Amino acid sequence: MIRFFFIFCTLLLFSTAFAQNAGIKRLGAELQSPNTAIRRQAAIGLGRASHPQSVRLLHSALSTERQTSIRLEIVRALSNIAFLRYPGYKEALKALGDAANDAIEPDGDVRLRATEALWEAGKKDLLNPVPFLNRNLDDKSLNLRFAAVKMLRKLGTPEAIPGLGKAALDKTQAATIRLKAIEALGAISLFDLGPLGRRVAENNIEVANRLGSVPIVDLKALTRRHELQISYLASVVRDSDSSNSLALQAIKSIGRVKDKSSIPVLREVIETHQSPAVRKQAIRILSHVLASQYE
Repeated sequence: MIRFFFIFCTLLLFSTAFAQNAGIKRLGAELQSPNTAIRRQAAIGLGRASHPQSVRLLHSALSTERQTSIRLEIVRALSNIAFLRYPGYKEALKALGDAANDAIEPDGDVRLRATEALWEAGKKDLLNPVPFLNRNLDDKSLNLRFAAVKMLRKLGTPEAIPGLGKAALDKTQAATIRLKAIEALGAISLFDLGPLGRRVAENNIEVANRLGSVPIVDLKALTRRHELQISYLASVVRDSDSSNSLALQAIKSIGRVKDKSSIPVLREVIETHQSPAVRKQAIRILSHVLASQYE
């Protein structure tokens, strides 16, 4: 009871610098307590402290704490520090990166929570989550690999394409992972303004250059960049080892992309693929792609 009372009082006193330093030191010591409840409260308290020292203590405890529930609490504490941009938040993100790494963290639930925290940090522009997600595509946990594909799909940027393409072509992956990766490749919508929008954007860039200001629309946004997606999807279809379900999903994803670079691929599939179902799907998709060129 005395320890719980101290931890409660420490949390109340964290508003002053002296109380922070003294309290953090004591909370760090409590992370080594044989009492699970006290270690949990210590982790929560350190997560509320805006001091780099608390990050170092939490990071160190991740490697020594044997109880999964406490490591999950430590991940939540590190996430809190990172999301609120407390001092030491960059170090907190590095600690979360270690917690998401199956070479360091043995528990799949802890790795998943850390990965989700990194994903949220990416949404808050605190870091680029793609390297972590690409690494998790090789995680030993099927759930972690599935989550990585899902998060890369939600990210939906050109940076997500290589990782998804690798997973789609990786024959060591479970079929469910490959299917989701193939589906995700078709769901990434790269920026395209359309004919009228491109004309407006070009005018904006021309005027901005004359005035010496920064254009509202970047020049890179004026071109479509779907060729890499089509390349990965075409490789799936062309692989004789690909099942009909994988090939069909690849054709459907090509149809979602609707880029002219897919026309030669679709014609090749129509002429050469062994599966009637795949050829029929390719015919349907080709008609949609050709029609979209005149929209």
